[in-house]
Formats: sequence, structure tokens, C-alpha cells
Amino acid sequence: MRVTLEEPLDGQPQVLRSVGPRGRPGGCDRRVAFAPGVASVCAVTARPDLPSGGSSAPATNPQPDPDPDPPMWLRAAIVVAAGSSVLVGLGPLLGLVVPSAPAAFLAWPLLLVLTLLAPAMAFVFARRGRLGAAAAVLVGPAALAPGRLVLDLQFVVDAGLATRPELLRVESLDSFAPSTGVWLLIAGHVAAIIAGFLAVRGVEHGDEGTGSHRQGLLTLVLCAGVIAAVGVLMAPFVSDDPYLLPNPALDGPVTVLIGSFLLAVAVPSATGFLAGSTDPEFARGGLLGVAAAVACVVVPPLVAAAVLDDIRFAWGPVFGLVAAIALVVLAVPAGRAGSAEPVDDLRLPALTRLITVSAALALAAGALALLAAAVPQVEMPYGLRDPSPYPARMLWPAGFLLVVLGGGLLLPRASRWLRPMLPVVWVVIPFAAAGVLDAVFTAVQAADAQAGIGAWAAGIAVLFAALAAVVAGIAGAVERDEVDLTEIAMHRLVLFPSLVALLLAAGAFSFPVVTAPDYAAPGVFTDFGTTSWGLVVALAAVVGAAVLAPMCRPARAAALLIGAALVVAVRVLEFPLTAERFPGAAPGLGLWFGAACAAVLLVTALAAARVSQDRH
Repeated sequence: MRVTLEEPLDGQPQVLRSVGPRGRPGGCDRRVAFAPGVASVCAVTARPDLPSGGSSAPATNPQPDPDPDPPMWLRAAIVVAAGSSVLVGLGPLLGLVVPSAPAAFLAWPLLLVLTLLAPAMAFVFARRGRLGAAAAVLVGPAALAPGRLVLDLQFVVDAGLATRPELLRVESLDSFAPSTGVWLLIAGHVAAIIAGFLAVRGVEHGDEGTGSHRQGLLTLVLCAGVIAAVGVLMAPFVSDDPYLLPNPALDGPVTVLIGSFLLAVAVPSATGFLAGSTDPEFARGGLLGVAAAVACVVVPPLVAAAVLDDIRFAWGPVFGLVAAIALVVLAVPAGRAGSAEPVDDLRLPALTRLITVSAALALAAGALALLAAAVPQVEMPYGLRDPSPYPARMLWPAGFLLVVLGGGLLLPRASRWLRPMLPVVWVVIPFAAAGVLDAVFTAVQAADAQAGIGAWAAGIAVLFAALAAVVAGIAGAVERDEVDLTEIAMHRLVLFPSLVALLLAAGAFSFPVVTAPDYAAPGVFTDFGTTSWGLVVALAAVVGAAVLAPMCRPARAAALLIGAALVVAVRVLEFPLTAERFPGAAPGLGLWFGAACAAVLLVTALAAARVSQDRH
């Protein structure tokens, strides 16, 4: 190691630089300035394997002690998690309904093994002294437990509509009452939540990690979480059994819909939280736990399709299994991201690279949406009218917006300003695609039609748009790491109009844009259907933008508000694009609320832009 003293200018502080072998920083990893006459000391050592300060301890991370005595909180969490697994695995043995109805195949050993994966891994990690990994393994099952609990409540509401051949197969139209096994299942899910809570509480009061994670890894983890979320919302299998009628979550019973939605939210949320941990051991164990929890949901339908003659594979569980395997693979680098580099040396992919990836995904989503609008969405039997052309018209403005925004993100000067718009504007794709898919589902179920290329393109466009929004959000997190955020308060000129726009947005998406005799428009609170989910997603994006804008930097707030205005504008375009299919169509309250909301959002965006100019 050599220590150099840079020649100072007259009257300027001197600079001490320490350089290790081959030019790498050694001893002091920063330039240290000191004024003449003021002592400034940086302890250095000539041995590269010793840390600064002259200690004889190695600079590498200490290895965990084998076979330690795990703390009481962790032992309690593992015991509760194991009890949860036993309850969930053995519940079907006692019977789920009265009168009794068995499972379609011997599935309880499989369920027991799957549910024991997480506590078994936690036990092994704890015995090896990796307490962070042991605790994190239990977080994944706890995050997915509320969704699984609600799914199992279908046995209480109406067991005949529960498409769960691994647990129950009814062969009559009789009414079934819940039995002891159902309550054991529910108790098992509650125990899983308690185990996760105990594990997290112990970590919060225990050892804190010291790793750092690459944002590229976080991007891959979130993509896997999104794929799993899409999988749990799809049909679990294809069935020829009249008593097993699987549907996508959007067309299923209310409890199945809510449970699947909770699972779809929990998977990417849990993976993002765990992968973003500063403790590499916590991140690795957490991803393994989420993978085990996802496997508990998606493996039983795959096994049922493999062993039963009248059940065939569907894409949903396949997506979920692929996501679970991806999380297991990503858990390996997650446990290493930060173990070999200093805490202060956080390596992030270039911001421009993330923006480029989000731009490419947005362009793909927009192009697919335009393709879906241009080609047939459904193949109807001869003589029956196709219900999809008018809903498909909404894909034109949605796809155009994503293409323009994706192209703008490729322009260096415009990308930083347009980037905050993408996490808001992406919702126009699911908003427009929901109406198309609703028409396709109805035609397939009622008229024995076949989904066309347009329907598949619209569904894939939703996935690409969601991935684009996720990557753009990560790019925003990277950008904020480089900006001083000590002053984030916005002017009241932006705050109050944003609140007004929030109320107007609720009216725009809650009330119909088009009214006609004998026509009940899908809504958020009435006539809830597949199209309603597009309304919910769009409303959530606009509300989120209106809430976050007052807490953002002025330029970013303006971009958020403009993005929200574009989403509302697409809602307003529903009237001129689709009204002519209804005789006697007239503008509804949603049209006027939407027009007013878009105007307020644009004016508020201009106010935020003016605040930004004043600060500069």
C-alpha cells in the first residue's frame, strides 16, 4: 500500500489518498481533507487481509458458528410454523364437509410435504447459525397465508363451487356443511401468520444485516413475482368433469376472487420486500420461503392434472411453478449480493439501462395492444355476432400511449422527465384489455366461441405493461438515491387541486360514461365483472398519483399528474369510441367527472411545473 499526499493549492486543504495494490483503495476508501495545522489520522495497514485500525481479525465476513442454540423467539416461530403445516396437511384426513366427500386422489401426503418445506428449511438454517435466513423463510408462507385462508373459506360458503380436487371432489348437487377439517385448514393458515410475525419481530430486535443488493437482482425477483401473480389469477386446470368447473379468478366465486387477488398482491410484495433487505441471509431465506409458499398453491393443481383423467393442465400453475423455480435460483445470488463488498459500495445498474429496459417493455406492450385491436379477438360460431369489436376500440388509444411513451423514454433528454409517467400510464392497457377479455370470456362461455389472436395479444400486453411499470419504478428508486430529498414539501397550490382531482377521479371511474336504455354498464360498486377490474386498476393509479404528487419533487409531481390525466382521458374516450353500439346512447355522469378530473390534473401539473421553474 502507498499513501500519497496531493500537492495543495495555496491556502487550500491538503488531501490524503491511500491506494492499495493495483490501484484499489486500501485502508481509507475515501479522500480525506485536512487543513494545515489540524491533525487528521487514518489508520492503515500494509496487509490487505486486515481491516483498517490494525486489528488482526480477517476482513472477510465471519462464518456462522455450527450448531448454535437458536434464540427462543426463533424456536417458537419454527414450532408454530411446523404446527401450521401439520394442520394444513392433515386437515383433509378428518373430512372437510358433511356429508363426507373425499379428495379426488390421495393428496394429503403431498400437502404435508409441501407445507413442511418452509419450517424444515428454517430449522436447518437455525442449526447452522443463519438466524436471518431461518427467520426469513417463515415470512413467505405468512405473506401468502391470508390469501390461502380466504380461498379455503369457499368450503364454508359453498363447497360445491370449490375447484380443489386435492381436497374435495363432489359428485352431487347436495348442500354441504363445513366439517372439522376446514377449521383445521383455517387454523393452520392463522398459525402460519403468527409464525411469520414472531420471526419478523425477532429479526427486528436481533442481529441486523450488513449486505447490499444489486438492483438488477431486485428487478428479476420482481419479474418472477409478477409472473407468479399472473399465474394464481388464471384457471388452475381444464376440466371435463361437470362438478369441477375451474374458472379464472375474475370469473370465480367472490371468496375465490378475493383470495386469488390477495395471493397476487402478496407474492410480488413479499419478494420485493425480502430481496430489498440489507441482510443477504435474510434475502436468501425469504426468497426460498416465498418459493415454498408458491409451490403449495400451484403444485397440487399440476399433480391433479397429471393423475386424473378428466383434468388437463392449464397455464396458470405452470407460470406459478416457473416463478417458484426462478425464486429458488435467484436466492443463490441474493445471499451473496453484498457479502464480498463494502456496505458503502452499492453497485447499481446504470439508470439509463433501466430506463431503456422499461422503454422496450412499454413499446412491446403498446405494440401488442395495437395488434390486439387490429386482429380478431374471438372466433364466433357461424351466424352469431361478435361482441368484442367495440370494446377493442379502447385498445387503440391505450396502445398508442404506451408506444409514444416508450419511444420518448429512449430519448436521453426526455427520459428523465417521462419516466415517472410510466408507472401511472401503464394501467391504460389493463383498463382497455379488461373490456375485451370480458367480451371474449362471455362469448366463450355462452356461445362456445374460441379466443382469437387479439385476446391473447391483449392479455400478454397487460403483462408487458406491468413489467414496464415495475422496471420504471426501480429506475425511480435508483434516481432518488442520487438526489437530495431533504426538502420534499410541495406548495399548497399543488396539494389542494390534487385532492379535488382525487374526488373527481372516483366519480369518473365509479359512474358510467355511456348510458343507454336496457344497458347496465360495468361499475366498481355495481354490476362488478371482468371489466370492473380494469376500472379498479385505473382508479387506483390515478388516486396514487394524486396522493403522491404533493410529496414529490415538483418536476416529478408534474409528470405524475400528467400521467394521471392521460389515464382519465382514455376513460373519457370510451364514449366517442363505443357509444354507437347502443341505440339511444347518452353521456353518463362518468364522462363529465372524467373531463373535469382531467382538466384539474392538467392545471395542477402546470402549477407543479411552475414551482419547479421557480426553484431553479
